[in-house]
Amino acid sequence: MSGEDTSIVGSWDVSIDTPMGAQVVSLEFADQHSGVARFGNQSVELQNVSVSGDTATCSVAVTEPMSITLRCRVQVVGDELSGVAGAGFFGRFAMTGRRTSQ
Repeated sequence: MSGEDTSIVGSWDVSIDTPMGAQVVSLEFADQHSGVARFGNQSVELQNVSVSGDTATCSVAVTEPMSITLRCRVQVVGDELSGVAGAGFFGRFAMTGRRTSQ
C-alpha cells in the first residue's frame, strides 16, 4: 500500500483459531483509534488501537471464560484482515476476518 493508513473503520466478523476451537468475535471500529469487541453477551472497548500502513494493532481485555488480554496484529487488505492474536503464555492464535459494513 502507499504511505496512507488503511481504513479499518466499520464492522468486522472475525474468527480466532484457539485450542478450544474457533472463537467468533464482532469488531466495530468507530475510527482509526477506537472500537468495541462483541462476543456472546460481552461488549469490551478496544485499547491501544493503531493503524500504520496496512497493519492494525489493538488489545482487548477478555473476562470470560477467563481473564486475559489479547494483543492483536492484523494486515488489512480491502474488506479482509488476517493476522494473530497473542494471548500471553497461552501463545498466539491465527485470526481472520471480513468487513460486514463501513
